Amino acid sequence: MVFSHDSIISYHLWSPTAVKRILSNQIYLGHLAQLRTTTVSYKNHKTIQKSADEWAVVENNHEAIVSQELWDKVREIEASVSTGKQTKKGVTMPLSGLGYCDDCGTKMKQHYSSGAKAPYGYVCGFHARFGKEHCTSHHINYTDLESIILQDIRRQIDFVMNDDKAREKYLAHKRGEAVTRNNADMKRQKDIVKRITDLDKLIQKIYEDRVLGNIPDKTCADLLTKYQQEKDTLQTELDMLIQRADADKQDEADVDEYIRRLKSYAGAEELTREMCLDLIEYFTVDAYQGRKAVRDIHIYYKLIDKPLKNKKNALA
Repeated sequence: MVFSHDSIISYHLWSPTAVKRILSNQIYLGHLAQLRTTTVSYKNHKTIQKSADEWAVVENNHEAIVSQELWDKVREIEASVSTGKQTKKGVTMPLSGLGYCDDCGTKMKQHYSSGAKAPYGYVCGFHARFGKEHCTSHHINYTDLESIILQDIRRQIDFVMNDDKAREKYLAHKRGEAVTRNNADMKRQKDIVKRITDLDKLIQKIYEDRVLGNIPDKTCADLLTKYQQEKDTLQTELDMLIQRADADKQDEADVDEYIRRLKSYAGAEELTREMCLDLIEYFTVDAYQGRKAVRDIHIYYKLIDKPLKNKKNALA
């Protein structure tokens, strides 16, 4: 049998399934994951898959062929509310799967109307399944929706490019009232650490005095209980402050990453699938009130907005 050059090249191309498997396996990231399975017992050898947090992972065990940046991007896409739906021509529209009905919270359903000037659009998925008794259509054609969202993204790009205080304003938006607490938290942390150090010295001194017979047993026990309780209370507060400080650092990292992503799309003339997955967590569409009514499209952006809970689990 004779193969042409083109058929040989095609035969050796990786399939989407193979690529997905590679991008889900830590070994290609340079990490060695062991102890991923176990058995029921020494008598029953049925294999059981362990959860990932039970694996023994040796990081940077060998040279990686998948970058950390690409790995993180794949995890982000997997966590997205959108799985995307292809059109009849095999194209995944930029906003596919990212929209929700503002009234019932159901995913907006992509639909096609042959012969229409703007054939592609979205309607409330609940309305499409069960009719107007359960929710109104919330219909919006794709051209209008894309124009509204692209305009808002361009507005934000202009904001980060021209406002020197854009970073501070995004941080204030993300943190809300917490933006002014940092200095007070840092001072409180220092005070707590100093007091815990002093308490450790006092506790040590009490033990030494007790051994030397300089303090009665009851007094020793009372003081130890008092100091230990104060130390435990302070340690709990300190742990909370440290966690809050870590969250604040993550907020700063998120805002910096969001600004970087926005700037990378400066000058964009149209929405792309990559742009939408990079920037948009999801958006909501209000009820259709007629052709002349202004539509209320609320966009929740990644990294800076706090989306509603359980959106990923809403009806698709």
